[in-house]
Amino acid sequence: MYQIEIDRQLCSGFGSCLDAAPTLFELDRSGIASLLASESEDTAALEAARSCPMGAIAVFDRSSGEKVT
Repeated sequence: MYQIEIDRQLCSGFGSCLDAAPTLFELDRSGIASLLASESEDTAALEAARSCPMGAIAVFDRSSGEKVT
């Protein structure tokens, strides 16, 4: 299980997270990414974090608390 976090201060709304994991992310009215689910087993969360050009997404292993990406 993954814990997903977005630093909305860093997000510039490129939408790469949406492309990688459309069931986990959306862009709000201001064009900034927001979470549809803050916890997931979907490995697409990892791809979304890796694809973010601003590094605004962090994914943690829920059981250990360690940052995965």
